[in-house]
Amino acid sequence: MAKSKEPGEQASVDDATLEAVQIDAPKVPAVLDPDDPWGLLPLSALGDDLAVTFMDFQQGVPGPGEADLVELGFMPKGAAFEMVDEKWYPTSDPIDFPQTLKVPSYRLKEGVYEVAIRISRYGNNPVEGDRKTLTIDTSKPNFGNTPGPVVFPAELGGVITETYLIQEGEVSVLVPWYIDAAVGDRAEYYWTDNASPPDSEVPIREQEFSPEDIADKRLRITVYADEIRVWGPGRRALYYYLRDRAGNEGPRSILSWIEVDLSPAPGALQPPKVPLSDRGVLDRQQARDGVVVEIPEYDFADATHCAAIFWDDIPVDEIPIDPADFPAIVPVPWMNLHARGDGPRQASVYYRIRQGSTYGPPSPSTLVAVNLTLAGQDHANAPALINADLAMVEVYGEKTLTLNTLLSADYGYPATVKLKLYDAPQACQVLELYWGSYPGFVARYVVKASDVAGNTIRFSVPWNVIDTDKENPALPVYYTTSNGVNQQQSLPTPVRVQIVPITDLKEPVFPDAGKEGELHCCSRPRLWEGVKVRVPADVRIEQGDVITLVWQGCAGPNGTRPIEGTYAEIRRELTTYQPGEDVDIVVDDYDTLIAPMVNRGSALVHYRLKKRNGDRGNSLADFVIINRKMPSGEICSPTNDLCNKN
Repeated sequence: MAKSKEPGEQASVDDATLEAVQIDAPKVPAVLDPDDPWGLLPLSALGDDLAVTFMDFQQGVPGPGEADLVELGFMPKGAAFEMVDEKWYPTSDPIDFPQTLKVPSYRLKEGVYEVAIRISRYGNNPVEGDRKTLTIDTSKPNFGNTPGPVVFPAELGGVITETYLIQEGEVSVLVPWYIDAAVGDRAEYYWTDNASPPDSEVPIREQEFSPEDIADKRLRITVYADEIRVWGPGRRALYYYLRDRAGNEGPRSILSWIEVDLSPAPGALQPPKVPLSDRGVLDRQQARDGVVVEIPEYDFADATHCAAIFWDDIPVDEIPIDPADFPAIVPVPWMNLHARGDGPRQASVYYRIRQGSTYGPPSPSTLVAVNLTLAGQDHANAPALINADLAMVEVYGEKTLTLNTLLSADYGYPATVKLKLYDAPQACQVLELYWGSYPGFVARYVVKASDVAGNTIRFSVPWNVIDTDKENPALPVYYTTSNGVNQQQSLPTPVRVQIVPITDLKEPVFPDAGKEGELHCCSRPRLWEGVKVRVPADVRIEQGDVITLVWQGCAGPNGTRPIEGTYAEIRRELTTYQPGEDVDIVVDDYDTLIAPMVNRGSALVHYRLKKRNGDRGNSLADFVIINRKMPSGEICSPTNDLCNKN
């Protein structure tokens, strides 16, 4: 009870002044985080009275028998002040701060509370200070329910391999989300091979869930590689206990099992090999022939391993490894070869070995020169040689001028081939024309700088080429394009070639040669008056046709040993021919064609028929003996008619 002051005594702080003084909220040393506005208490603080400290509260003026009352309030949050401890402080005694009051331990039940200091100067007019919030949590996390098993990464495929441990250094698992999860909750986790782990097992460590984990609702536990290796290979399980910030611990989680394979990781990887042809570059012909990657033997190869090839960082199909069959060979499809374009460039090729479901580090790379550029547009069936998008050729006979058709009238003449030039032509690119089964190209065109797409390119196919296949209902004619590295081929144009000669024309006869088939000095008419050659009548010979007699002088008596300079073709147009008539043609160039045959020489003769509709034919050949030497050894001539002397 405060005493009244006598006159002349030192004045104390009056009530109004006391009410104006700011009384700070007390401190509770046991809280887990002084800066936590909720003031969470650990379970360890609940077994004893709870100490609450406060600082200088501005004592009353010292006086005999005067004392100030300090009370500690502990009440549910927002409730009226409820004193749980108090202490009188004589105003004349100095006080060492901080001072402590206590909340009885029996009052420490689960809930949210406030503590505050109330000061009564001289025991009168109590003034309450600021309050501090305290939280008491005695509930187990996940409401005390058994936590679910952790979830191992899907990429493990149910197996933790040495490759994975080397590469990642850890295994990060997901803890199933629980509804009351809070920042600061922890998981104490264990690695075991026991389906019913004893309580004596030692935890690996504990991991606190971060604010990010809570915000994302993805709770993670990280088990490091060495913590896994120490348990060795085999079937292993991970389990954990949840513990909140206050220290409440729940029951053991369900075990999550996984296989551990600690067989050595693939080692000493060598660069892959990409065999190429002598050209030394991956071109389209190589792509057509097939491209493979060879994986050399490596350390610790195992039949459970698989190899994945990467071509320019794009994966190729994976293959299993046979440790007894190196090099392992992986075909590379066109889509991988061409994925980065035509080039020219260098492709980077490497491989990775998969152990379980985990790929190890990449092998050293091999660089491959690639040139897939073309003369002409590309096509959907690449890298096939035939490109259906290239223009097809058009073929015309010299005389008939009929599209993709050669007839008998075109006999002996060249053919014209036309095509439209491909897209984006470049100077010095080459087009080569092919005709049926004729060996090699038959015509060639070098692109000029002035050429543009769509230009008409013309080729001439000589008769000697056409002559090799004169009857073909669909003779293929096509061309290739080349830029010096890669070729393309157009679709073949089927050309109807119907240059069919008339056959079985009778051989010519020599009506003046007599039964012996010989023309000599006494023959009538004389040799120097001309040699008559008769073309026998034939129903296939008609008015308007042309017969060409072919004469070849020979030194031998039977059309052998041709004499140079004695060849001739004598043309006869049948303008007045009547059906059934023979055609007589006189060879009258004595000096050139007859005189050289002196001593039982001969003339080898046949004829060609050219009909007015263009059809052609060749007769069989026959010979006549020509002899200008008399038995006496004399030689007859226009100036020496030896028969008239007899």
